[in-house]
Amino acid sequence: MSGRGTVPPPADVECGLLAYSTPGGRHSGRIRSTSGDFLVRELISLEGLVKERAPGLVPVYEVNKSGVDTLHVAREMADAIKSEVNFAGLKDKQADVVQYMSARSTRASAPPEVKGARFEAKLVGFSRPVTRAMLSGNRFRILVETEEDLGGEAEACFSACRERRVANFFGYQRFGLRGGVNRRVGKAIVSKDFADATGLILAQGREGEGEGTREARRLCGEGRYEESLRLFSPGQDLERAVASHLARKPGDHLGALRRVPIQLRRLLVNSYQAYLFNLALSAAVADGIDISRPKLGDNWAPVMDGGLRVGRVHGVREPPFEGDAAPLVQIVGYAYRDYGSRFDRHLARVIEEEGISPGSFYVKEAEEVSSEGGFRQAPLLSADLSFERVERGVVMEYSLGKGEYATALLRELLKPESPQEAGF
Repeated sequence: MSGRGTVPPPADVECGLLAYSTPGGRHSGRIRSTSGDFLVRELISLEGLVKERAPGLVPVYEVNKSGVDTLHVAREMADAIKSEVNFAGLKDKQADVVQYMSARSTRASAPPEVKGARFEAKLVGFSRPVTRAMLSGNRFRILVETEEDLGGEAEACFSACRERRVANFFGYQRFGLRGGVNRRVGKAIVSKDFADATGLILAQGREGEGEGTREARRLCGEGRYEESLRLFSPGQDLERAVASHLARKPGDHLGALRRVPIQLRRLLVNSYQAYLFNLALSAAVADGIDISRPKLGDNWAPVMDGGLRVGRVHGVREPPFEGDAAPLVQIVGYAYRDYGSRFDRHLARVIEEEGISPGSFYVKEAEEVSSEGGFRQAPLLSADLSFERVERGVVMEYSLGKGEYATALLRELLKPESPQEAGF
């Protein structure tokens, strides 16, 4: 199913990406040949930031990172400033990123600079802790390396994005491109099959892994966790933590899962929710549904902040806003209800085909990963789109709303046969 003629490759299918929003065929091209080819800067409001420490305020840092994920930086920052750390959003590992982090505790130390192996942080002042609510979006500058002249295709994609005809899919980063393990673990968790969840983490092979890791996974599949520990690399800290727990406490799969940091456990469940969302939105796009504007019977929200944020959710019985508004698609959780919207019809079918119920997302045995769900706008929200032809290809610059993926737009441009080889 594509709705636009080009059939998505298997890697897309693993992520629930079964449709394209724009016409056109595949193009050769690669992103992220170097991390400097993919630049991301947070668009964040730091109102109330002051230069001097004051009661009730915490230190705030501008963090420049490259080749490392946000959670690892946060752990190093926490050690350096003697406090747990807040941040507004997870950012791509394979990119040069500017984002903001703060202490949670007013007792945190506040060194003017913090340097890690792959990041540098500069103290910019003191304010209340950084939260996701402060983030309006992200600004991207991305080189698409190609020998083709993609100027026409870039303008067509930008035109579709300006008209809000590009679907706001969850991108590949939410799932990983090496076997779709994340969303399968998430499904196992909400199905309360914790043994299956740890089995997927430890024993399910990933594309491109070395011989040592493959042997470690084989040993885990046979329950030989202690032997596997010497074969997982130091960078595979999740596998090592889960296997170590099972070596000490055989059969305690829920306990082993709890060795995974809480943010990552929630992300695994979120990955499965994202998969369901992508399946439903893919079906809507393939069905020819206009995602650019809400229709009577949709959930919807007004668009704010220069076109990058939405306001409060409105119900299906409320007439669409006369001003600027976007239709919403539900993210399945235990609070999900079928309101009968254009998108709910597709989502209800996805839920049935997956053999789950919304109530599954309340996990009594592990309440910390339960999720009530929510809403996400159907189209990408964008601003300030431009491109420039350069010797190596085309440089694309644009701003997207928070929680949106730069690769969702790049996927429309290239429609890659192998997203992994194309640098996605």
